[in-house]
Amino acid sequence: MHHARPSARPLPRRGLLAGAAGIALTAACSAEEEAPPVDEGGAGAAEESPSSSPSPEPPRSITITHIGDTFPGSYPDRMAADEGASFFSDVEAELTGDVVIANMEGALSTLEFDKCGGGSCIYFRLPGEYAQVFADAGIHVLNQANNHGWDAGPDGAAETQQAVREAGMEITGVKDEVAYVEIDGLTVGIVGFAPYTFYTDVRDLGAVTALVGEAKSQADLVVATAHLGAEGSDQMHTPEGTETYYGEDRGDTRAFARACVDAGADLVVGHGPHVLRGMELYNGKLIAYSLGNFGGGQKLFSTDGPLGVSGILKVTLSEEGAIEGGMLVPTRMDHDNGYPLLDPDGEAIGTVNDLAGDFGENAVTLDDSGALVLPGA
Repeated sequence: MHHARPSARPLPRRGLLAGAAGIALTAACSAEEEAPPVDEGGAGAAEESPSSSPSPEPPRSITITHIGDTFPGSYPDRMAADEGASFFSDVEAELTGDVVIANMEGALSTLEFDKCGGGSCIYFRLPGEYAQVFADAGIHVLNQANNHGWDAGPDGAAETQQAVREAGMEITGVKDEVAYVEIDGLTVGIVGFAPYTFYTDVRDLGAVTALVGEAKSQADLVVATAHLGAEGSDQMHTPEGTETYYGEDRGDTRAFARACVDAGADLVVGHGPHVLRGMELYNGKLIAYSLGNFGGGQKLFSTDGPLGVSGILKVTLSEEGAIEGGMLVPTRMDHDNGYPLLDPDGEAIGTVNDLAGDFGENAVTLDDSGALVLPGA
């Protein structure tokens, strides 16, 4: 476990959610909007007292933007003709926020690796220069902790990390490590998890709690991102207890997410089932259990039915971790090539609301614009 925090990467502000249209629970107005008119002088001007105390710093907030399973193609048979340059084109304008995170469903390395011990496996690999596709779209942090992150083996995982950092981004999901980024003097710690021992394992709640706790001790805000849960169009509901997929133990999804919050996470985002799941408010924190398939270039992922429906999650948090606003921007995958598209029909909104019954009175729903509606609001 790494107890000394590495230097946090400073990030520029890119499009604050609190300024977007259609946001429920909007953040407080800026100090500039709240300031009274200033008297420039004259008989009515008051002299400033030398004993006046300085104005307190205005409250700060940070917008976290997160997308689900994403990969532009696969080497050598499913390579984009334009090297991925158009992969994010339709959605790039919505990939805004102070910290933009994506689950990168593959390795940025073409090293050969037998991950199935001679059996039949699906591999998602691309050359390292494809890291720039994510960076050019405005993404700041890529999560490596998933079932394709090691498709080029341990050496390929290391090459992936190097490629991501050389493109100016941070990587999370490295075992027992926290990724730190800084925005306007606030530090955000991002921790990635998956149900495999070469990552910090979602099934080891002691290790999960320790890593989130370390992040909280060093950062103002903590985001947990995790690949977990069974897969498929019949896995949209978030079950109680342990999930399995083809005999593989994927962990207790609810217990994991709530353990993250109990250890100090301010936001928990899941991916892995390849479909959207519901959202809940737990101890004042948002848990989005799965964001589904955001984009699989050259049809890496099925686009059929709910497998092709996703969204861009944006959540604004105060520096104390309170939810100030949020929304899900509906997206879908193009049926021809699997690229992410904005969805004017807003299917993701209805999907999340249909799944609210999984969480009863703690369910988080969406209004017609996609804005978060918290329980009791």
